[in-house]
Amino acid sequence: MACVKQRPTRKSVSLPTAGSKDLVSKTVDSTAISKTLPDTAGTKRPAAVPDSVSVNGKMVAVTDSAARDTLSSPDDLQFVVKYTARDSTIMETLAKEVHMYGDAEVTYGTINLKADYIRLNWITNEVYARGTYDSTAKKMVGEPIFQDGGTTYNTKEIRYNFESKKAIIKGIITQEGDGNIRGNKVKKDTEGNFYIQKAMYTTCNLTHPHFYINAPKIKLVHQKQVISGPFNLVISDVPLPIALPFGFFPFPKKKEIGTSGIIFPTYGEEPNGRGFYLRNGGYYFAISEYINAQVTGQIYSTGSWGLGVASTYISRYRYNGSLSLNFNRNRSSDEIDQLIKKGITNDFSIQWSHTPKPRGNSTFSANVNVSSNSYNQFQEFDTQKYISNVASSSVQYNRTMGQYLRGAASLRVNQNFGQISAETGRRENGKTNISSDFSFGVNQIAPFALNNPRGRWYESFRMGLDFSGNYTLTNVLSTIDTSYTSLGFRLTNTIDTARIGKQEILPFNTGSLPDMLKDAQFTGRYSLPISLPNFKILRFLNFTPSMSLNGEVFTKQYRYSVAGQGLIKMDTLQKAGTQYSYNFGAGLNTRFYGTFFVRGKRLEAIRHTVIPSMSFTYTPDFTGDAFGFYQRLQITDDEGTVKELALSKFRGIGSGVSNGKASSVVSFSLNNSFEMKLKSKSDTASTQFEKISLLDNFSLGGNYNLLADSLNLSNITVNANARIGKNLNLNFNMNLDPYTYVPDKSSTAGRKINKYAITQGQGLASLQNLGFTLGTNFSPKKTDSKNKPATGANSTATPEQREFVEQHPELYVDFTIPWNVSLNYNFNLSKPGLSKTTIIQAVNVTGDLSLTKNFKITASTGFDFSAFQPTITQLSLMRDLHCWDMSLSWTPFAGSRTRVSNYSFTLKVKSSILQDLKVSRRRSFYDQSAY
Repeated sequence: MACVKQRPTRKSVSLPTAGSKDLVSKTVDSTAISKTLPDTAGTKRPAAVPDSVSVNGKMVAVTDSAARDTLSSPDDLQFVVKYTARDSTIMETLAKEVHMYGDAEVTYGTINLKADYIRLNWITNEVYARGTYDSTAKKMVGEPIFQDGGTTYNTKEIRYNFESKKAIIKGIITQEGDGNIRGNKVKKDTEGNFYIQKAMYTTCNLTHPHFYINAPKIKLVHQKQVISGPFNLVISDVPLPIALPFGFFPFPKKKEIGTSGIIFPTYGEEPNGRGFYLRNGGYYFAISEYINAQVTGQIYSTGSWGLGVASTYISRYRYNGSLSLNFNRNRSSDEIDQLIKKGITNDFSIQWSHTPKPRGNSTFSANVNVSSNSYNQFQEFDTQKYISNVASSSVQYNRTMGQYLRGAASLRVNQNFGQISAETGRRENGKTNISSDFSFGVNQIAPFALNNPRGRWYESFRMGLDFSGNYTLTNVLSTIDTSYTSLGFRLTNTIDTARIGKQEILPFNTGSLPDMLKDAQFTGRYSLPISLPNFKILRFLNFTPSMSLNGEVFTKQYRYSVAGQGLIKMDTLQKAGTQYSYNFGAGLNTRFYGTFFVRGKRLEAIRHTVIPSMSFTYTPDFTGDAFGFYQRLQITDDEGTVKELALSKFRGIGSGVSNGKASSVVSFSLNNSFEMKLKSKSDTASTQFEKISLLDNFSLGGNYNLLADSLNLSNITVNANARIGKNLNLNFNMNLDPYTYVPDKSSTAGRKINKYAITQGQGLASLQNLGFTLGTNFSPKKTDSKNKPATGANSTATPEQREFVEQHPELYVDFTIPWNVSLNYNFNLSKPGLSKTTIIQAVNVTGDLSLTKNFKITASTGFDFSAFQPTITQLSLMRDLHCWDMSLSWTPFAGSRTRVSNYSFTLKVKSSILQDLKVSRRRSFYDQSAY
């Protein structure tokens, strides 16, 4: 090992001590030789070298000799130069050079150079390295490996100056970011930049890459980016005829998801839509490791355009999120619409996701997805988003204060985008509901068990307090029921005829805001939840008493007055008020079993579990004048009969409004489950028997109001679910109405009367609704998890990238799953009252198959038996081409005339820095629609 020592005003050379029998030193054991390199040729004094010999005019160091030669220089190097060689080290004192052979190595600060041969010059401060030819292997061995900090360069030949930090290199290969650079002749400047001639840039890590960028000149800006002159792409040694004038490839930084740069747009055509286009081109801003942003745009040959802004942000251990804003102005491709300046529409989308990390006593979260009715129809490529007809959004804040107090506030938006109009081809009659909620509460406490509870029965008594408020704004105006049949009188008020018997849907815009605000209502609710002690009756019956107090706060009231025979006038008062109610009740339930012993070869027994339950709830009459919640009126009907009405001061009139009368409701339910007990197949099994469920649940329930003047019995509901075998899941539900229906002009379902269906010869009950689903999934047995590597064990992805993959698994393909098939059948029958029976049934199949470890096929399809046509069908092929990804997606059937089949083909590089080197073609759903 040789070591150069630095002195302030002079440089010295220390040779080994005398005593060796060899004339030429062999540093197999890395014998140290120390020297200080002079800067340039300066004044020097010949030094006596008593322990060296002259060999062919060269001074050769003797291993057991020592001497000192002092050389003066005005400048010194910054670091100690250390060098060593396995084979031999030869010093030329006259030429001031050191020759190292066999695994030679030179280290200078953060710079390290290894080669089979290295020459070190003391005068010029230069080091030269190259490999040697191995005649046995018939190839070059020990070619130079130059390392500067954390970057390594494989070369064929290199000359490097320690002082200027410049270098001339031949045959370089280096790794930068996700890519590697290769070139024939290279110059390195003092700032660490490389100027490479006849260069190749690729992200393929093979010795002979599958593809590369071929450029006459490339500039490698150290640890930042690659800047290229004119270049073309070469795939499988075949140069593509398309060339670009320049290239810019930034290297992702270690602590950032990306680096600022240009986002290249996609191109294509909508033949019967908006024409030729450039989409999603713009600029990406890597602001910091905590936040980034991108601005993208769209432009179409018909004059349509779009603009989008997106950003992601993260605060480690606190929260992370993303925000996306998009606006599109669509212009019809129809020439007539363009002449009369029609067919111009606007679409927008707002998406915001904010996820907090659990910490502290408060949380703020957001999941916002708000868009115009036709945004998904014209702007989204994904099949599921295209067919989606609903969207929901919420922004929530929760906070706990101490042990008992809590508060929350939220803003929610629910959208139904409506149906596609046959005339315009756009979704119309969309419904939007915006609600703002807040709540404040006191957690339930046990007042009799605050100090030293002793397990007494009354210590389980608990109570709390909840208060909540809600303000709802919607473009769907509620139905007004003014029929004499249902009300028993007629209103003299001017009624919006569009709302009689049906909902009125207004356009959700500022012009409709006054009507929406007029129909909006603030409602505050409060309750006093009370938990009473449970009791055991006769050891097996569980008796649970209950009591509740609920109230509501309103911002307006109603006043009624008689305007004539069978006529009532209704006035709205802008006056706040409150209404409350309370009830008492009790519940009784138990559980019993029945076992059928079979004692077969494997089947030992079948057990039937029955859980009957019954509850009773009493609510007093709140129509009395003492409460002030209802207004009593004496009115004469059309037949001349005088009757008394109790009309709500806060809820108005119509269907769905409680009459405030006393109720005494008995609720009942019966739950059943079946399971069988089997002997284990093997005598060596850990358990002798195993239990298998035959029917997870089969239940029916309903209620009976003892104080109702008619229609005392509610509908009977039946529910069941079971797991048949290991893979088949069954869910079943049914709704039965015990009463008779008679024809009514105001409704196709007819009118329910107070007569049981069985008394009219219509059976035990009439079927109102029936539905069931069957689903199964097939996949190979799971492999042993012990043989699987830990997630991310060999991955070079950053934590942010791994988190993105976990949050968006649908964007990636898992080739490790050999195959998977899911099959679902849905059936629904609806027949409310006397209306016609409506049946909806469909079967859906999804699956994927890995033909090889790098080739996967996925498919999803179905058949709608009601429409007697296939549902949306999509086939996809994914191929992992080592350093490339290829995907082909085809939708042969899209489900309706307005949805035209699409296809998409993409061939792109895996690396993020070369993601725009791709060949893609997409034909959208709406290539033949209005836009």
